[in-house]
Amino acid sequence: MPYTHFRYIAYEVPTATRRTDVPGPTLAGLPPGKLCDPVPDIAVPKAPESTDWFIRLRRLAAVVNIARANVGDDDPGTLKVFVAPEFYLRPADPATSHTYSTNQYSQVWDALEKMFRTPRFKNWLIVPGSVLWYSDVLVANEKTYFNSVLYLRGGADGGEAGRIEKKLASSMDGVPTRSAVGNVSEPLVKRAYSEAAFLRERLFEIDAKAHFGLEICLDHRLKVLKQTLADRQADGADPWKRGGPALHVLTAGGMPLNPASVAARPGGYVLRNDGYADPPASELRKVTAYQLPSNAPGQAWDDKAVATLEADPGTAVEIPLRGDAVLVPPIAGPGTYDMPAQRLRLYPPLPLP
Repeated sequence: MPYTHFRYIAYEVPTATRRTDVPGPTLAGLPPGKLCDPVPDIAVPKAPESTDWFIRLRRLAAVVNIARANVGDDDPGTLKVFVAPEFYLRPADPATSHTYSTNQYSQVWDALEKMFRTPRFKNWLIVPGSVLWYSDVLVANEKTYFNSVLYLRGGADGGEAGRIEKKLASSMDGVPTRSAVGNVSEPLVKRAYSEAAFLRERLFEIDAKAHFGLEICLDHRLKVLKQTLADRQADGADPWKRGGPALHVLTAGGMPLNPASVAARPGGYVLRNDGYADPPASELRKVTAYQLPSNAPGQAWDDKAVATLEADPGTAVEIPLRGDAVLVPPIAGPGTYDMPAQRLRLYPPLPLP
């Protein structure tokens, strides 16, 4: 049965921060915190208990479990869309620019693919923020840095995962910008990460009505998803002829919503979650129309079209997260840091357009 509704669940958690007492640079790669108790049916593959990614994934399991408990009855016609912010999975190790090794990234991918293969999450799509990692084999004598977002279907028959890559690194990524994968000039790397098949993964579908576009932070300012949609609309051999996606998901670390970059269809929604931003950290905005500079109606894929957005409905139920293990800890050392409240925001079910 195709989904008729969706329900947005935003996990508000700081993934980058700044000093509030004196000016200073952005601090990313926040401490992993304490180890949460395991959730019996959300198994994180075993690792030493001090392992950075293991601690973060155990906390993710605990938070998703809290979200599931507060959703209540699981209407099979409603797809639950759980979104964490950019940078959720990055280590507190400045020696690697706060990035995981290729081997650690592979362990994270493997763990995420397995964690939610349980009947309780059959009607869930989980976007667990981004993973910062590096490869030291793609370019001779250099590291290549990635900012990857995986998206995961839950359920006993689920576990399907897709991946998109941030096009360009921002200053807040905290990696050598010239070595970010979008800037690497080595021909094989450049070709692999500019192939249409890879770029088109930013648009995907769950079923006949649940169509998604997924975007990472700075890519939103650059209209990356909008351009991907335009390219697919213009390709006569591409099956994506459905207009804009029903839901445009933006996982970010310091990127406000830009109506000129929105790509959801009229009647669809933008789901934003930001781990480094002034309020609101998360929001849900409905697209009512697109307008060109001439004031004529536009389409979601028109480069010059600006979306008209309804205000966030203000209907989310806010669930504070409590307990040392389920919280990202305060920053140790001198000074004070911006650490907003950590919570879940559960919106009521809404119809898919």
